[in-house]
Amino acid sequence: MNSKEIFIKAIKLEKTPRVPVTILSGGVWVFNRKGMSLGDSFKLAPQAAAEIIAATNEEVRSDIVWAAAGCNNLAIRAIGGKANFHKVGAASDIAEPLIAKAADIDKLNVDKLKDDAGIQAMLETTKILVKNIGDRTMIGNSQWGPLTLAGLILGTENLMRIMIKDKPAVHAMLEFTSELCYRYWELFVNAGAEFVSMAEPTASGDMIARKQFIEFAMPAATKIRGRIADKVSGTMIHICGDITKFLDLIPEIGVNVVSLDYKVDLAKAREVLHGKIAFTGQMDPVAIMQDATPVGVAAACRECIEKAGLDGGYLMMPGCDLPPGVPLENLKAMVDTAHNYKM
Repeated sequence: MNSKEIFIKAIKLEKTPRVPVTILSGGVWVFNRKGMSLGDSFKLAPQAAAEIIAATNEEVRSDIVWAAAGCNNLAIRAIGGKANFHKVGAASDIAEPLIAKAADIDKLNVDKLKDDAGIQAMLETTKILVKNIGDRTMIGNSQWGPLTLAGLILGTENLMRIMIKDKPAVHAMLEFTSELCYRYWELFVNAGAEFVSMAEPTASGDMIARKQFIEFAMPAATKIRGRIADKVSGTMIHICGDITKFLDLIPEIGVNVVSLDYKVDLAKAREVLHGKIAFTGQMDPVAIMQDATPVGVAAACRECIEKAGLDGGYLMMPGCDLPPGVPLENLKAMVDTAHNYKM
């Protein structure tokens, strides 16, 4: 059974011959090893970019290779945002909000996604990855979820304010950002990606209340998951921070997998989610994956497996994207632990 087959079996909550294991995103980490920024990767010939990504995964052996990893802000750039992808060893950021007030969302045009040069470069790279390794390795793609996109477009503080003062305006923004997320995914799915993830840090339990999650984040996530589900092999949501108070709601979104930050206890996640949805995570990307020794990483990974259980539904993954300074040896320790753990 190859890596892709094991991954698909796991997200169907079936027992697997070994613990599935993957990184989350990792684009900055991959190109930082070559002394390159994400912006530099857009300028490579797609074949060269694909070779770097595939060769890196030959060393890492992740069950998912993420196409356009770390490039979520390309969607914001495409509709007029100022996103910098040229700092080596760093993800891009958005310099300033695109709009001053929520009503201005109507001035933005989602059709511009297909015109962004970075997106076009990543689509060509995706096609090559699918052709070269897609038969044995899952090719995934990620985009910010609707609530996070709304915060990037309006400014997160402004969004939090109108979530209390002007709920209809938030819902109108989420209509646009849901379409933006879906259309970005669709481009990559048409290029051959088979697994999609929405990253929703603004929906963190550290930022919003349960009632706001139910009113804003959950309906938008559920809607776009429903639109893409028939076109892919699986869907995932990743939410940073502590989402323990939301765990029981996640299966209702309909995604196959929830990716958990290090703040969420895996034993609690198993108690709430077992038999309903696959879950993944939880090793601290900095304290464990970057700063621990390989022996320390292996110990943390074994603890995760023991808390999550071996009867289907757990996939090993760090609690968020990889910092650029994570040693390759630590990733190998994570993967070796998953591959060698006695089922």
